[in-house]
Amino acid sequence: MEQLKAIFEKFVKPKARVSIGLDIGNSSVKVVQLLMQPGSLLKELVSFDIQSFKSSKGTDILQAVKKSLANAQISTKLVNTSVSGQAVIVRYVQMPKMTREELMKALKFSLGKYIPFNLNEVNYDFQILGEGGEGKGLKTMKVLLVAVKKEVIEERIKILRDAGLTPRVIDVDSFAIVNSFKLVQKENKGIIAVLDIGADITSTTILRDNIPHFNRDIPIGGRQLTKAIIDEFEMTEEEANDLKHNPKDRYGDLINAIRSVLDSLTSEIQMSFNYAESQMGGSVQKIFLTGGTAKFKGIDKVLNSILGIDVEVWDPTRILQINPDLPKARLIDAGPLLTVSIGLALRG
Repeated sequence: MEQLKAIFEKFVKPKARVSIGLDIGNSSVKVVQLLMQPGSLLKELVSFDIQSFKSSKGTDILQAVKKSLANAQISTKLVNTSVSGQAVIVRYVQMPKMTREELMKALKFSLGKYIPFNLNEVNYDFQILGEGGEGKGLKTMKVLLVAVKKEVIEERIKILRDAGLTPRVIDVDSFAIVNSFKLVQKENKGIIAVLDIGADITSTTILRDNIPHFNRDIPIGGRQLTKAIIDEFEMTEEEANDLKHNPKDRYGDLINAIRSVLDSLTSEIQMSFNYAESQMGGSVQKIFLTGGTAKFKGIDKVLNSILGIDVEVWDPTRILQINPDLPKARLIDAGPLLTVSIGLALRG
């Protein structure tokens, strides 16, 4: 019996496998490698890396991707990645209640109402989120509809292939964020918002009971904050970034320098909240802040004072087992930047 058990465990027992999440943003590449144990909810962060790139040229991005893969010692060619920006359209639509097969046929005729692109230029998918109540005497359901320009997907696939990689999943940034958030914050019920403030875009996602009901990309991010600091204090970009993360006794002057950018950003956030709340019949109760600008010292307190809502900087690495060989200080500093890549890797 012991021999049979040993043979079973060696050849039949499921083995742990790695999953790679590769986030190619507007200014940097973030990669994580997770070890997925079969039958367990625990995931181990084996390695990670972050590499900035000088420009949006394909050669600069490719170089950053290759360097991040090498530094993280990625052990498989299969990766999950994502896209974002104006070429990505997310819509939440009410449809008469029907089967998935019926909905697939219906969308072929009605897709043009929701997508402002030539339908031959996009790839699209949908997900039924649940029943939506009564509409004109008919039962309805809420449908999440996502469309992405084919050229954007083709560009992303080209970068991966030039790096020697094979795309396994191509997701949307905001849904990768939701994917990691659902695992981390299962105790959060009601209406909450996740703000991912990147270099050029703030991705705003509003969830009720961990199901997304609203998404919008606001074209304001950390780069505008940095520019405001450079203009105000006449310093270099490197000095401005250092000041953002370690203002010391200049914090008041720093906030005054970026006030106009913050006012514009929070105005757009509040507008998004107002629209979503009118559709959802409730108010946003808490904001979780992630992305590169989450490292801006005190940004959570500033947003809390302006919006009047509890704000928490969120680090998704805290629910992962951490390989003991990883540098703890660097991981603490990088945590909020890894949200998308971790969400992608969790796709398995």
